[in-house]
Amino acid sequence: MIMPIALGAALFIALILSIILFFVVLIKMFKNEGALKGILGFFCGIYTFIWGWMKHKQLAMTKLMTVWSLAMLLPFILIPIMGVSSVLEMQKYASAYTGDGNIKLSKPKSGINLKKKMTALKAKKGSKKKPANKAADKVADKNVDWSQKAMALWQNGKFKNPRKAVDYWGRAISQKQNTVQAYNNRGLAYSELKQYQKAIKDYSQAIKLDPDHVAAYINRGNSYYELNKYDMALADFNQSLQRKPDYAKAHLNRGLAYYQSDKTDQACKDFRNACDHGECDGVKWAMKNAICM
Repeated sequence: MIMPIALGAALFIALILSIILFFVVLIKMFKNEGALKGILGFFCGIYTFIWGWMKHKQLAMTKLMTVWSLAMLLPFILIPIMGVSSVLEMQKYASAYTGDGNIKLSKPKSGINLKKKMTALKAKKGSKKKPANKAADKVADKNVDWSQKAMALWQNGKFKNPRKAVDYWGRAISQKQNTVQAYNNRGLAYSELKQYQKAIKDYSQAIKLDPDHVAAYINRGNSYYELNKYDMALADFNQSLQRKPDYAKAHLNRGLAYYQSDKTDQACKDFRNACDHGECDGVKWAMKNAICM
């Protein structure tokens, strides 16, 4: 959201500058035209602005009025740009948000050598797969936006129905809709179903299509982590951070992988780096459990 914030700051500065210059011109109006016109100018800013330009040569206000004009014009330029920028940032955030999951923190075992395992989520009971309705699939409208339907299932950082999400993302892939994100996000749905090998396959395909897809690296690293393949998880978290050094959740998750590999110093360093970038759960957890000081 850096661009909308920067534009908002510029807009704020332009508005403050306009107000300051308004009062500068208004004071000159009071001095040169008297109280009556000064009061009129106070309540009617456009009158003050017009008067300023009428008197700009006489009162040596040409530069002042030029700056005021630019300051007043700037919001009309910035506001539409902010609107477009905000929409683009929101779209970017929506696609990235489904790709920066965290590994769950849990209480470590007590003892001098703080050991190893973060508590894994309990596996959901498997359910029998309902037979596919092939006839309905053939009749299905090819213009359906399956990516949008799948994203509608995303709530509070997960898919409320991961099996349905797998189906929708699969349809999006078959129709070549938003393919890279579709592979990445179907991988997330597989991860929620504890089908980590399938998830890794999808993340790898997303990376093949877009080698700089930062979220796919961290997601694949998370799946390797769940399979206790910490070296491979670390490799993916490193790839993620090479492309986005300030990625807080990549620092956090790499710290957890270092911790599982008994590399406590490196883990603590990553927890602190994550906190520096706004993700402090890891360092709080580590300090609470006397892992980091």
